[in-house]
Amino acid sequence: MQYTLTLSRWHKVAERINAALKERETEVKAAFTATTISPWNKEGVEEKAVEIARRAADDLALIEVGARVVAHIRAALAIRNAELGISAKLAQAEAANRAAALYKAVIEGQKADMVRPESVRALPAGLAGEADAFGFGRRAAFAVTLQTANAELVGSLRDKLAREQARATRLLDEIADLNREKLEIDVPQEVIGIAGLAA
Repeated sequence: MQYTLTLSRWHKVAERINAALKERETEVKAAFTATTISPWNKEGVEEKAVEIARRAADDLALIEVGARVVAHIRAALAIRNAELGISAKLAQAEAANRAAALYKAVIEGQKADMVRPESVRALPAGLAGEADAFGFGRRAAFAVTLQTANAELVGSLRDKLAREQARATRLLDEIADLNREKLEIDVPQEVIGIAGLAA
């Protein structure tokens, strides 16, 4: 049966089918490899075994068809995504977000107790550390965090952060708009139920 849905909805349909198939796969494996009985409960075992095997065979057939349908949906989405440039926009948004995360980490990493390299010589000698607890005269290590990023760099990173965040937002909005495009795909009757589609 032919369905015309938005690209984002087709992604949801593929996820829904996959979730249903995983559940069925577990049941099929259990039916064919882990069906147990109690030795004293022999009544009707043959009929029960036939029914278990029949349901598992039906599920196995559905899994095979469903896996092909998911592959078909994903292939159709990949082609349409490439035509619309969605993959390229996603890559650009990821690059913008990555750059923004780095800029933000550097900006937020600036602390009030950092010391500019040119000010290190002016630090009081008492900051060298305390004598160790055993009195051997060694000094405990004391570290000063250098402020290697100057105000100009931090200011430029703030500008870049704002620019990259705005760029990522714009790209993600464009992708959301493109995902409203419609695509027609044929879905076999036996998969419609697990796909959550109306017959």
